[in-house]
Amino acid sequence: MRRRLSLLLAVCLGLTLLGCGQEDPAPSPSETASPVPSRAPEAVQFSLAYEPAAALHPITGESQVNQDLTGLVYQGLYELDNQFVPQPVLAESAAPAEDGYSWTISVKSGVVFSDGTPLTAQHAAQSLDLARTSALYAARLSAVTGVAAADDVTLTVYLSAPNGNLPALLDVPIVLERADAPAPLGTGYYQYELAGERLYLQANPNHSAAAALPYAVIPLAAVSGANERIAAFDSGDVTAVTTEFSAAYALGYSSSYETCDYPTTSLLYVGFKTTGGACQTAAVRQAFAKAFDRKTLAQVQLSGHADPACLPMPSVCKDYDEQSAALLGRDLEGAAALLAQAGYERGEEDQLLYRRNEALAVTLLVNSDNESRQAVAEALAQALQGLGVSVTLSTLPWNEYIAALTAGRFDLYIGEVCLTGDFDPAPLLTGALNYGGYENWALTQALGTWRAARGEERTQAAQALWAQFAQDVPIAPLCFKRGSLLVRWGMVSGLQPTRANPFYRMEEWTTAASR
Repeated sequence: MRRRLSLLLAVCLGLTLLGCGQEDPAPSPSETASPVPSRAPEAVQFSLAYEPAAALHPITGESQVNQDLTGLVYQGLYELDNQFVPQPVLAESAAPAEDGYSWTISVKSGVVFSDGTPLTAQHAAQSLDLARTSALYAARLSAVTGVAAADDVTLTVYLSAPNGNLPALLDVPIVLERADAPAPLGTGYYQYELAGERLYLQANPNHSAAAALPYAVIPLAAVSGANERIAAFDSGDVTAVTTEFSAAYALGYSSSYETCDYPTTSLLYVGFKTTGGACQTAAVRQAFAKAFDRKTLAQVQLSGHADPACLPMPSVCKDYDEQSAALLGRDLEGAAALLAQAGYERGEEDQLLYRRNEALAVTLLVNSDNESRQAVAEALAQALQGLGVSVTLSTLPWNEYIAALTAGRFDLYIGEVCLTGDFDPAPLLTGALNYGGYENWALTQALGTWRAARGEERTQAAQALWAQFAQDVPIAPLCFKRGSLLVRWGMVSGLQPTRANPFYRMEEWTTAASR
């Protein structure tokens, strides 16, 4: 194996040296971004970045750069596709108990780790148990009270509350701990290999798609921090990276690259203070939600790297209810009518809205650490002002922003949350992120019914939940942000990145060399 790896690495090095040359100017990022090269692509070896100072462990590691490699080395019981449907990978079957407080899962037979060790239910149970206490997975598995393997094939996941869509949370990497390896072993496309002091991804000979992989070896370039990652990508030492163009930490890549976006669970939304002020009235919250132009926000303020959404769930999801979403879609006439029903009238001189001689005035809070959120806040303020609302835009540094949220010094705020794969909105409506103090027993009941339901009952429960949501509007969803996979121009086609795995279905890629 070492001799074969050395030969492959020699070929890779030769290709890398051939790839040195002048780069084209960077194309503008776009949501599809499929440019046609003006000349033949350079012969550059496909290579990725990693942070040697951070752990490579896919469960306990916290480096996003290293986490990007997880989908190449590891697999979970399930993985989410771009419609957020859990697809079985290492799971053969799964079924909930009659009371919904546990799930029994069978693992696939014949699967082995990269060293040939057979996969067992014990490996899956140990990995899930480790994930329950990790920074990356603890929140999504907070309702899991225990995991136990009954035998080599079957494990049981115990819950504090029923979850009819538990598989959507089980895309946790299943690992085999090895103290003598750079990282735990996995069952994925590749395995980590050390050659001297260099780290590489070597095709896993025990994976069923090993022969179809576009690259037998993927060199890993050591980087430390964002600036080194940018430099490595711009120079060609790294040929693929992920980023989020609208994030506060968005990186400024300048080399020639193609962009392939993928949907995420990151929700951008407007929160309302429901315990006082103008937004304590549901009709006012409904009116404000109808004033927001989500499509323009996604295309302009977020540069096309977002998908509009009127509910805290992407429209591609099965449980998204179009009828309820339509009640919160942009409708300026409907918004004006709702404000009139709430008792507000236009002042003849200033054209502002008044009720009993008191102006409809609100404070919109946003953090100053993110330019795209500030642009969104300014657009929303203009939309409300168009209705006759007096808006004060309060832009604060992050710590002051959080303090203002906690103290309730706002009427509206721009927020962002990374939801779990089952799109449970509970943290926003009843949990720690409910800064607006919203309470409604009917919605809480509807939420619990939906979370527990399965099959056709779940669809019906979703309709009831979102109907209640559209009536109360505890928050106003704006859009779900997209992540982006950047690959050097002309290297590969057929990219299908997902939120959890930028290299999803890599065996279906077409490389420049194979065209």
